[in-house]
Amino acid sequence: MVVIMKVIKFVAFLFYRYYSTGGTRRIPYFSTLCALAMMLYIHLFQILILINRVDDIIPGGGNETRPVKYLKMGLFFIPIFLLLANVIRKKELEQMSYDKVVVRKGYLSLVGYLILSFAVLILLILYKKGKL
Repeated sequence: MVVIMKVIKFVAFLFYRYYSTGGTRRIPYFSTLCALAMMLYIHLFQILILINRVDDIIPGGGNETRPVKYLKMGLFFIPIFLLLANVIRKKELEQMSYDKVVVRKGYLSLVGYLILSFAVLILLILYKKGKL
């Protein structure tokens, strides 16, 4: 469990560092939490697709209006976001530092990991719909 938390905090550091520049430099902490929550939800969706339970757990129906669907998805997103906010503190991210080589390898690994995660999610969706 300790190793997993170290990895999550390192990934949070990478996102925080990335979001501290450019258009998101005013909200790097919020952007970091959103990116981490999205990563966790990608994995949750992968698991739900594998066990065929997406429709049972993910809120939303075919006859709901768009604002209602957005509200339900927002409420579904909040618990993981709040959990991450309690585990990963802004001050902790600001105080973290790593060697440039470690950060570069981390960025490359993170990009590869995200591409692989999206590819697996897409393949699972196609497989479950019978198009693969």
